[in-house]
Amino acid sequence: MYGINTANPVLIIDAGVNTDCQPRFLVEFAQLATIFAREVLGIDSPRVGLLNNGEEETKGNLLTRDSYQLLKETNMNFIGNIEGMELLKGKADVAVTDGFTGNIVIKTIEGVGDTFQDLLRMGQALKVDRDLTGPALVHYVELASTAKQVDYKEVGGACLLGMNGNVIIAHGRSNATAIRNAIYLAYRAARSRLVEAIKDGYCVSK
Repeated sequence: MYGINTANPVLIIDAGVNTDCQPRFLVEFAQLATIFAREVLGIDSPRVGLLNNGEEETKGNLLTRDSYQLLKETNMNFIGNIEGMELLKGKADVAVTDGFTGNIVIKTIEGVGDTFQDLLRMGQALKVDRDLTGPALVHYVELASTAKQVDYKEVGGACLLGMNGNVIIAHGRSNATAIRNAIYLAYRAARSRLVEAIKDGYCVSK
């Protein structure tokens, strides 16, 4: 989950588990993510967007064009295509894609977060934050806040949805902060009875 506004994060699915997908897979991903967003994040009617290279219905490759048509036929809150530049701007609550594309997306976001963190560490080493005043200090604080919001450690892991249990996949380079937050994500999923909700409501699109 990522988002410039942490109160309204975007749920990216699939993030790397299924790299070769069929259109019906993306519909199932959207169903699973809709249930997660509703039960764990408390969003009554999650907005589902299909990650694509343009907003028009006819844009994209064969997978996205066919997936678009299937998603239109569901009763999920499908808002159409969303572009990469809109991912972190709150246009959709759920961004659906194949695992190959999704994994590239999240690792790109992680790289941006790492770059922000490196810039902040350089600034702290030079004591830049202590020398800044007025608007410059405000911008520096905003940069620090943004870096935190795109930092994978703040979420810690991703729920492997569709399993008969609460399974969290953490990053291979996770530190203590990331593992702590991954455990908290597992707690939230268990507390909300996510597995039971998926079993009861998996046919949300029918």
